[in-house]
Amino acid sequence: MALFDIHANPDTRTKAAIPYVIEVQANLLSDLGTRVVAPLVPARIFRGAVPRLNPTIPVGGEPHVLLIQQLAAVPKLALNARPLENAEDKRYEIIAAVDFLVTGI
Repeated sequence: MALFDIHANPDTRTKAAIPYVIEVQANLLSDLGTRVVAPLVPARIFRGAVPRLNPTIPVGGEPHVLLIQQLAAVPKLALNARPLENAEDKRYEIIAAVDFLVTGI
């Protein structure tokens, strides 16, 4: 598990609307029993994205919107499967979204 890894949503109740989650927790904290993730929803069905807060991240060639305002901690074991992709190339947009959420800057 690593920063910006994209996983299938492990929550069967929300998987239809939120097919993926992305890890946004520093690798330094990998010994914790939980990982902080944010939902990724298909851009084609999401309306109202705030560009700086909700960057677009491709998953499987399809654009998805990062809902950083819906951060959640999930058990590390729930993300046990190999990640589908990694969004390291979107590092600056993701960190800017976290900063905007927390500081408003």
